[in-house]
Amino acid sequence: MLDLTEYVETLRHVTRTDPDPRVRHRADALLLLAHGRRVEEVADDSGCCTKRIRVWRRRFLADGRDGLADRPRSGRPPALDAAARDLLERALAATPLDYGYPVTTWTLADLADLLGRHGWGVCTTTVARTLRTLGYRYRRPRHDLTHRQDHEAVASAQHALRELQKRGLLPGLDSGLSPWMNATCIPTPTWQRSGSGAASRCACPPRGRTSASPSMGRWTTPPAGC
Repeated sequence: MLDLTEYVETLRHVTRTDPDPRVRHRADALLLLAHGRRVEEVADDSGCCTKRIRVWRRRFLADGRDGLADRPRSGRPPALDAAARDLLERALAATPLDYGYPVTTWTLADLADLLGRHGWGVCTTTVARTLRTLGYRYRRPRHDLTHRQDHEAVASAQHALRELQKRGLLPGLDSGLSPWMNATCIPTPTWQRSGSGAASRCACPPRGRTSASPSMGRWTTPPAGC
């Protein structure tokens, strides 16, 4: 039975009180059917096809008000599944050298190539979006070479050089001694995970590319909001 006569009060209540405007619109169309209007007339008044009116009627008779609500949509599945995201995280915890790349920092292009080798053919935009989903954010930490210095050897060299300077054999050395002993490398673009003080080794900027190596996909500026 497709008769809606006994549901007039229920439909009227839905059209007046339901918080979802789409549900109210559909209930209003069914209320016209309940009052004896033809399906074609109701479809014209509601701005939809007759097939949709019949679907709403069938769903309402089966599930009541819930039958008029939009049903969940699965949406498009992610391009990179859990296994691919796990590969990305393992790669970021290591270095490109560990995966056979002759570079020391990851780029989006290299990560996309790594995924392609394992069967996930995606573009660099998908890689960048996935990294953000995983919680990685672009950072530009500054590194120095202090941890690589032999402190005893540096102290000994400084003492010997100053002694030579006192004797007039090395005039003006002080101006160049400190920068030479405290070399600082150029800041390296990296990914850093949100909430973590340690930076990962991924150099994959999402915006403009450097003019020196456009194919590498390195960022020149951090993304807005990071």
